[in-house]
Amino acid sequence: MDNERQTALEARFDTILPTLATKADVESLRADIHKWMVGSMIGLFVGFGGLAAALGQLLKPMPQAAPVVVQAPAAQPAQAQAQQSLQPIVIYLTPPASK
Repeated sequence: MDNERQTALEARFDTILPTLATKADVESLRADIHKWMVGSMIGLFVGFGGLAAALGQLLKPMPQAAPVVVQAPAAQPAQAQAQQSLQPIVIYLTPPASK
């Protein structure tokens, strides 16, 4: 009975052991994670630097611009306005065309 159990355990270990990570695998993974972290930190540094530069430009005081002045047209004399208002309104009615 012990011999059968030992054989079963050896078979299980023989299938599992080749899939376990070795020291070299762990070191390779550690190096890859280190590269990724350094790249992320550089990206964050550049991103926050750009954000700070953009905010600096937004918060910079703007120079005061001269106000825009619009000149109104000169008023027409009262007599010319009276003549325009006295003109009659003419409506021409034309009969429909006969066929």
